[in-house]
Amino acid sequence: MVVDALDRTVTTVSDRATAFLLSATVPERDGFLQAVHPVAKLVGLVSLVVVAVATDDLRPLAALLGLAVALALASRVPISTFAERLALPTLPSLLVVAPQAVLMEGPAMATLPLPLVPLMVTEPGVAYVVAFAVRVASCVGFLSLLLLTTRFSGVLAALRRLRAPPLAVTLIAVTHRYLLLFFRELTRMTVARRSRRFAPESLRSSWRRSGSFLGTFFLRTFERGERVQRAAAARGGTQMTPYARPHPVGVADVGFAAVVALAVAGRVVLA
Repeated sequence: MVVDALDRTVTTVSDRATAFLLSATVPERDGFLQAVHPVAKLVGLVSLVVVAVATDDLRPLAALLGLAVALALASRVPISTFAERLALPTLPSLLVVAPQAVLMEGPAMATLPLPLVPLMVTEPGVAYVVAFAVRVASCVGFLSLLLLTTRFSGVLAALRRLRAPPLAVTLIAVTHRYLLLFFRELTRMTVARRSRRFAPESLRSSWRRSGSFLGTFFLRTFERGERVQRAAAARGGTQMTPYARPHPVGVADVGFAAVVALAVAGRVVLA
């Protein structure tokens, strides 16, 4: 049924979003990036993102994407999970920039036989689209490695060690907590709605009920958000304790620093 398909879709999206925000299993694995200090990992991976953003040539971008895949394999990140996180933002961005393949001028590669006006696919346009997609995939890959191999509390601790503005760190922490609350509440309400439906519904009746469902959902998430805020205030507010966990420099830290230094140096030489 269409109604069941809608409920299943909402539940699947909510479960995937919750799993995306938690990432509780990969940080506990014995991998390469898991052994790197969160501060060094944050600085190194963000540096690689900056290198990818500043690169226009396809070959260095492909090398950076290969580096992201190699780091994922060395960190024992499931390839299916890593590929899913790469595809989620890369495919929409590819669709957005795809018209540049026919808008940019240059030597023609192929002709699209449209009824009114044939469109010429140019070599510079295709090169631009491919480079853009690989750049997005590289940046997403490095940021995904940070979130997949580090607990969210470790990312917040690294930001505090780097003297990030306390208000910004607090906003990130509260937003992460509220997103978890948001999607869990959506899952609970969808399951409750499905359990109360005894007879098949028409599509028109389903859309009518979906309006009240959506309004109730936003009211309940707002009320739960207020309770989360009051609970945080009762435990001392949103102030965070300083990160003082000792972490001696190890082989993984040195190796990761060398990889980042080589990538940055290679970008400078190719420039």
